[in-house]
Amino acid sequence: MDLIGIGIDLVYIPRIQRLLNQYGERFLRKIFSEEEIEYSLKRKNTAFHLASSFASKEAFFKAVGGYSPFSFKEIILKRDFEKGTPFLELKGKAEEIFKKRGGKKILLALSHENEYTISIVVILGKLK
Repeated sequence: MDLIGIGIDLVYIPRIQRLLNQYGERFLRKIFSEEEIEYSLKRKNTAFHLASSFASKEAFFKAVGGYSPFSFKEIILKRDFEKGTPFLELKGKAEEIFKKRGGKKILLALSHENEYTISIVVILGKLK
């Protein structure tokens, strides 16, 4: 498989908490899928989980080439609890653009340290 793109994003978790405090439901509904919202709101540190989702969305956006007309809600951070690994599910325009650019597989890595979370996305596929 060819390397289609690489994206990375670092998020300051207190920034996400400020956005959540300031805009609440409006912020959640604009950026996150129902599944991500539900998952994060059930956790002790909601902003931590939202920040991981946000970083993953930004990293994917960069890996796919940026400036693409899709909603961040179409990029969904999910977790495979059996394997203990995160992965991305794409919908709508995000999935279309991924496939149009030759994407076949997404590799995702997340890490956290104190008040930061980082996400790296690698897109593999067939160069066109």
